[in-house]
Amino acid sequence: MPTDLQSDRNLSERARRGEAAAWRTIYDSTCDRLFAFLCYQVGDRDDARDILQETYLQAFRRLDTYRGEAPLAVWLRAIALGRAIDWKRVFLRRLKRTVSLDETSAVVEPDLQGVRFESEDRGLRRALAKLSPHQRAALLLHEWDELDFDEIARLLGCAESTVRVHHARARAHLRAALRGRERPLAERVAEGRES
Repeated sequence: MPTDLQSDRNLSERARRGEAAAWRTIYDSTCDRLFAFLCYQVGDRDDARDILQETYLQAFRRLDTYRGEAPLAVWLRAIALGRAIDWKRVFLRRLKRTVSLDETSAVVEPDLQGVRFESEDRGLRRALAKLSPHQRAALLLHEWDELDFDEIARLLGCAESTVRVHHARARAHLRAALRGRERPLAERVAEGRES
C-alpha cells in the first residue's frame, strides 16, 4: 500500500505528464484549505482568490521541482505563502505612495468579514489580522495544519528557532488581545471592559 508521500509523487508525476484528472485531484484536495490560509494571510477574499490562482499557475509551471519530500499540500502552501508575502510588500508600497503622512498613523486592518471561522469571533479575526505575516503563518501552520516547527521553517525559509519565536510571539499577542474574553460578559461589563 503506497504512503501519502508516494501517492503525492505519483499524482504529481501524472500531472506533470499532462493528465487533467491528476491536476483536478490536486486542486480539489488542496483548494479550500489553501484559500482559507490565504484569506488569513492577506485579509481580503478577492485578493486571496487572485493569489490562489497565481499559486496554482506557479505550481503548474514548477511541478518538475516537486521532489516528494513533503506532501503536495505543504509544497503548495509554501508557494502560496511566498505569493502572499510578495502581495503584502506591493500593497504596503502602494499604501505608502497613496496615503498622506498623517493618515499613515491609523492602523490598516484587513477586511476579514467574508472569511468563515468556526466561532465567527470578530475579536479573533482582528487579533489575527494584526499579527505579522510570519507570526500568523507560524501560528496557523502549527496550530491549524499541525505542522512541525522544522516543516514550517522550510516553508518560511528560516531557522526552526526563528519559527518558534514567531509562534510564541503570535500566541502572546493573541492571548493579550483576547484576554478576558473567556469570562462571562456580565463580569467584564462590571469591570468596565465591555460597553
